[in-house]
Order: sequence, then C-alpha cells, then structure tokens
Amino acid sequence: MRTVARDFPEVIGAISDDGVRALFSQRFLVATEIYDELVDAACLRIFEEVGREFSAEEELPAHTRPAFRYIVAKLTHGGFLRSGIRTEAAGKARSVESLAAELAETEPDAAVGAEIVSLLAAEAPDFFRGRKSGEEILFSPARLPLWIRYFSNANILYTINNTLGAETLARVLPAGAEVLEIGGGCGSAAEAALRKLGPSVSRWRFTELVPTFARRGERAARAAAAPETVVEAAKVDMTKPWEAQGVAPASFDAVYSVNCFHVAPDLGFVLREARAALKPGGVVVVSECVRPGTNPPPSYVDFVFNFLTSFTNVTLDPVLRPNHGFLSPAAWRASFAAAGFQGVTLVPDVDAVAARYPKFFVGAVVARR
Repeated sequence: MRTVARDFPEVIGAISDDGVRALFSQRFLVATEIYDELVDAACLRIFEEVGREFSAEEELPAHTRPAFRYIVAKLTHGGFLRSGIRTEAAGKARSVESLAAELAETEPDAAVGAEIVSLLAAEAPDFFRGRKSGEEILFSPARLPLWIRYFSNANILYTINNTLGAETLARVLPAGAEVLEIGGGCGSAAEAALRKLGPSVSRWRFTELVPTFARRGERAARAAAAPETVVEAAKVDMTKPWEAQGVAPASFDAVYSVNCFHVAPDLGFVLREARAALKPGGVVVVSECVRPGTNPPPSYVDFVFNFLTSFTNVTLDPVLRPNHGFLSPAAWRASFAAAGFQGVTLVPDVDAVAARYPKFFVGAVVARR
C-alpha cells in the first residue's frame, strides 16, 4: 500500500502560508496521486474504445467533444499519446481495476471516487455515441448515493476545498457574522465551516437547489452549528434573481460557496447578485478548484465533470471566463473586479505555488464589496 506521496516535498515547500500548508497532508497527496493515475487509466480505456468508432473529433456529437478533448490532452500530457498515437507507456499503464483497488485499500472513504471513474469508463462509449447524456450516467436517481458519499468530509479527495474554505472564512469574518451559503449541496462545506467558526457566526443561511441534497445539507449544518448560531435553510437558484428568492439586499456579512460558482451559465450575473446580498464592506469567499498559470496541465478534477453540459455549456469571455469549468486565478480576479468587488485575493497565492508545483489545483477567492 502506498504511504509516501511523490510530490509531497514539492507541495509543502511551495506553500508559504502555515495554516494552508497544514491542510495538505501526506495522506491527501497519496490519494490524489493514485486517483490521478486512475483517471489516466480510465481516459486510456475510453480513448481506445471510442477511437475504434470515430477517427476524428468532428465525427462525435457536439456535446461530447469537450470530454474528448480533455481525454486527449490528459493522455498526451501523461505521455500515453503522441500526435494521437499510443506510446509505449500506454502499453505499460496499470488498469482501472487495479488502481481502483489500490485507492480503496489506501483510503476506503475515497473509494467512491474510484466507483464514479469506473462507472464512466464503462458507460462513456454510450455517451460518445450519443445514446446517453453525462447527466443520465452520473446523476440518475439510483446513483445519487454515490454523490452523497463523494461530497463528504470523510472523502479525503473532496474535503480539501471545504477545509481551505473554512480556514479562509475564519480569517475574514467579523464577530457575530451573518453568512449566506450558496449551493450548499449535501452540507459538507457548511459542516466544516461551522465547526471551524463556532459561536462567531450569529446566522447561517444554508441554500441548495436539489431537494435530496438540501435535506441532508440542512441536517448537517444544524448538527455542526454552535448553539448560539441560528441556522436557516432555503431553496435558492443562483442563476435567477436572488432578491425574488428571499435574499434581501445588503443583508449578509459574507456570501460563501464551495465548488459551485464555476458552473454558473452567466458568472457575471451570479457575482453581481452575491455583491448585492452583502452589507457594505461585506466579503465573499469562494473555495474552488482552479487552473493556475497560463497553460496548466490537465487536472484529474476535470475528468468527470467534462461529461456534464452544466459544466461545459457556459457563457465565455476571453478575459473574464476564457474556458468552461474551473478557472485560473487571473480569470477569477478579472470576473470579481468586473462585478464591482474590491481587493480580490486568493488563498493561498495559487500562482506562486504553481510556479513551483504546476499541478496545484485549489484556492479560495476572497473579495469585498
């Protein structure tokens, strides 16, 4: 069983912030390295099967092309393809099954990630043939339990965004703060933040759109909150005007969200709505997977979500949002500034970290009204 992460010294050496550095454990990095290899194996299996039917990207259904481009880029960067042709390394690659088993043995609570990747490896051909959408494969009612397990603080692969977000939120909130959480999902982000913040939060409004997730999320938030904290729950669709959904203007000290804003079809609209919800001087904290630098390597975190139209079908802008999905620090800064925010920063300094460790992929955006 793998216990030492190849990249651990590089990651720890690249993060100057003591509080953030402590979040990136050896355990976490071991799990990410196994999962990254697992995604490579799944991409190789999908490419080999799809390639037998389609000789060019243009032959694929349009909505499947972002996923195919990602697969080619990931395999090329990993040395498994060269000019679209399998390399010798591809023949020596480990199987999806062996890597899934290693992840399950190493981190049992992260094995759900391997289940999701294995599911896509098996059903992706139907996706590329246009027989099934990514949403049908990944989010059918029978598969919602997978995501409840995945979006959990027990899953070491996922919780990093929650713990980084909680650490960042704790640094910027005033005493007695009132917080609006957008896209709370199953509640793991609220759970981590409320446990970190304790009684310093006077009111926490948990919001989520999917009823199955919302019920679990509300329970998790209430269980984690200090007795002094009032926990509210509401249904809010961030893509529609917030005031009409019960979010009064200038009523919160902070707007908080984890891995949600990047799927907004119109990111500028969502950021303007978040700003309107803040009191003067209020703060927004958005903990997200990121794409640092100008030419970041394909990250394993993009694999699953490139099969979803909600991830790929968004309004682009050459500066504010040059790509679908996860954004660069520069794009986040530009988008927040364009929405009227001040003092936009990232925790940690993602670009500085990525200069030493290009595969770094997580950061919290902080900005004030």
